[in-house]
Amino acid sequence: MKDILLDKQGDIALTAEGDISLVTSPVQAVMIKLKWVFAEWVFDPEKGIPWFDVVLVKKADIGRIKRLLVSEMMDVDDVLEVPVMDIFFDPERRSALVKFQFRTSKETFNEEVVLHG
Repeated sequence: MKDILLDKQGDIALTAEGDISLVTSPVQAVMIKLKWVFAEWVFDPEKGIPWFDVVLVKKADIGRIKRLLVSEMMDVDDVLEVPVMDIFFDPERRSALVKFQFRTSKETFNEEVVLHG
């Protein structure tokens, strides 16, 4: 599926001429899914990850969180497998670093995302 190209901060990436670009990127699609907060999107409030209710809590259930994140990632077209996922919590800052690997039919990707509460 084609999408508007985003930069590393999640903003729309513009060309030198100020134009947008379209891209088909499983990495971008996965990152969008992982950063999508539950009930954030007005058109479908059932979508997203419950970061503040399940993930960034004092006594987080790591197994549940991994299952939740993998499920969201597997919902992306062409993602076949998520063989590696490590989650590092900083309870003082209510943040999490998630390092993961996922495989598509064409390539294997190693990525990470930092989430803040």
